[in-house]
Amino acid sequence: MPNPFAPPASFQTPEAAIAYATAVLAIRLGLVVLGAIFLLRFASLLIGRLEIAIKTRGVGEPTALENRARTLGGILRGLSKSAVIVIALLMGVHELGLDVTPAVAAAGGFGVAAGLGAQSLVRDWIAGFFIIHDNQYVVGDAVKVAGVAGTVEALTLRHTELRDGDGAVHFIPNGEIKVVTNVTKTWSAPLVRIPVSLTEEPARVLAVLREFLLDFQSDPHVGLFHREAPRLLGVDEIAGGQYTVLLQARTAREHRFTVGRAMRLGAISRLRAAGIALHAPDGAAAPAPAPANPS
Repeated sequence: MPNPFAPPASFQTPEAAIAYATAVLAIRLGLVVLGAIFLLRFASLLIGRLEIAIKTRGVGEPTALENRARTLGGILRGLSKSAVIVIALLMGVHELGLDVTPAVAAAGGFGVAAGLGAQSLVRDWIAGFFIIHDNQYVVGDAVKVAGVAGTVEALTLRHTELRDGDGAVHFIPNGEIKVVTNVTKTWSAPLVRIPVSLTEEPARVLAVLREFLLDFQSDPHVGLFHREAPRLLGVDEIAGGQYTVLLQARTAREHRFTVGRAMRLGAISRLRAAGIALHAPDGAAAPAPAPANPS
């Protein structure tokens, strides 16, 4: 079969043949580049539609669905971009007249050897796949994994990036993650501990805090963040001349710190306004129990 890209008879001079071959090569490489751009745009369009479908048809809170869509979209965009670039490079090398078959075969052999030698990398990929598939956490969640607690800033098949409370970023291989503690899965329940002096009567303290929680629920600054009415859990522990009273609120995960801090500050202010001491004075002892009524 004649070569359709062979130079015509009028281009038999060396200079004309070289110019013609260069033009054909440029056209072929241009088509490869255009095809790669088209595939990248097409993949981006499909991934965008997938993100919209997750946001609109998924089950769960809108914020959680948006974070899941953003996480999956970022991973799929990275994978599709890498695949298209690799294929385009192989096609470009082939158009330059180089035989890519030995290179592909060598890459396959290297991949097998690397797979046997880099089992931890394969384990990271598998673990990352199941983290994403099971929706264990997404970007924006507050989690504790591999002994590190923080907010998820990035998630790939290879690793998870966490930023802790000090601002440090931790890069954790997914294969090292055995147990995931997600404190912001769908909703959050900040627990507030209020220390009170043992010299104060618990019944009076609990009455003041109950009244505070009723006002706190309707607070215009944080009232809209509540998923349920704040609860007074009662006295938790006694130590060091104090006992601890537990308060809890259920709120949207993105407002957990706002609600928790507002509850702690409001409870302390209300107790002080009522004349209730949070710390026992030096040398003070717990009040003696009332004598039992004679039978």
